[in-house]
Amino acid sequence: MNKLFTLLLGTSVLFLASCGGGWSDDKKELIKNDCILIGGYDCDCYVEKAVETFENPEEYNKEDSEAKAKFTTAIASCEVEVEEVEEENLESF
Repeated sequence: MNKLFTLLLGTSVLFLASCGGGWSDDKKELIKNDCILIGGYDCDCYVEKAVETFENPEEYNKEDSEAKAKFTTAIASCEVEVEEVEEENLESF
């Protein structure tokens, strides 16, 4: 009985530990907000490429990583044309 309890407890701990650190909807939303601030990308595509490229948000936040270079290449397909806005067409309040 003691071995069974230990096995169940160990399996539960491993299962719970493996579930943490992934891409939650909130974390995806933060990446989408970053994309909106950067501009020039289809943000749904940007988030999709981030999730595909990085195993977790912590890896996304690392500055120097091989995955960051891979991500930069991947998001090239997400670029969209941004129309230039002429200042004379803008209204001031």
